[in-house]
Amino acid sequence: MFLRKYRITVALLILLCALFIAKSVFGIGDNWYHYQQGMKLIEARDWQQAYNNFTYYLNQPEMHQRMFGIAYYGRGLLFQAMEQYDKAITEFNLAIENDIHPEYPVSGNAYVNIGNIYFKKKAYKDAITAYTKALEKNPNDGLAHYFLGLSLLRTGEYDKAKEEAETAKKLGVPFTAITDGLNKVKDNPSKEQDIPADKENSETKKKATNNSKAKKIN
Repeated sequence: MFLRKYRITVALLILLCALFIAKSVFGIGDNWYHYQQGMKLIEARDWQQAYNNFTYYLNQPEMHQRMFGIAYYGRGLLFQAMEQYDKAITEFNLAIENDIHPEYPVSGNAYVNIGNIYFKKKAYKDAITAYTKALEKNPNDGLAHYFLGLSLLRTGEYDKAKEEAETAKKLGVPFTAITDGLNKVKDNPSKEQDIPADKENSETKKKATNNSKAKKIN
């Protein structure tokens, strides 16, 4: 019963994370209309039109080259919302490679989204790598610290998980799933993990079907 509630809590946290950073940004001199429209169309589940709006920037490099990273990021969010994980990761990586906007970098959030995809797949070691890269871009990203802590909890690295939970709390993240999980392990040491992390990774890779929630630029 506890594990079921714990899993539901984690799923809700990922959704709340998506809502927390789901805000469009606008830059002076940039045409943000198509990005804004793309985000609205994701919410409306009009996938093709959302894709067309993000791709608008990529089709006009002479005018919008510095928006390329943001365009790929939007398409990553689109495929994430469509539950197509592999395509989403590809787009997020392209966003990182083309992250040249001087005011609105997307690499940190792209890594967080990649981490959330791996977390949902139970590929916790890959998630840890992604969240760590996100924190290299933005050490004060409380949500990245928090989800890193959740991943460390699932791999049995409890001291590190506790440290990340404390850091996330200092940065204003109020969620308590890490603490709840650590208390559960303390009370039931014989049930520290559902499945060994390596086994989770290998099993997930066999039957992963590309699922996730959408996020938007801070």
